[in-house]
Amino acid sequence: MSLLIADNCINCGACLPECPNEAIFENRSASEAKECNVTEGVAVGDGIYVISYDRCTECVGHFDEPQCAAVCPVDECCIPDPAWPESKEVLLAKAGKINPEKAIDPAKAWGKVRSGPMAGKFASA
Repeated sequence: MSLLIADNCINCGACLPECPNEAIFENRSASEAKECNVTEGVAVGDGIYVISYDRCTECVGHFDEPQCAAVCPVDECCIPDPAWPESKEVLLAKAGKINPEKAIDPAKAWGKVRSGPMAGKFASA
């Protein structure tokens, strides 16, 4: 499942450099300029950061938890996008396709999220 950035985003930019897939953009226009899609109805206008569902893998294969949620100072800001449910296997394959030069570790998939403060917020594989 891709993540999305909720309307309570304060546009601090903490998430932007943390994404291993370059899925986060400063606004919808920036995402669309790179031909990366954002869920319809999310971040309408250009006043909020967005996550492209084309590129988001919830950091599966890279980290034990989504890095945007880990560094975000706002609770419940980086949340699952219910429009894009994807299994662990699909996310791992997407991570490999997006980042063919990076090592993808199948063991890195939601480990800390399941027991951390975001437990229950992410789909399990």
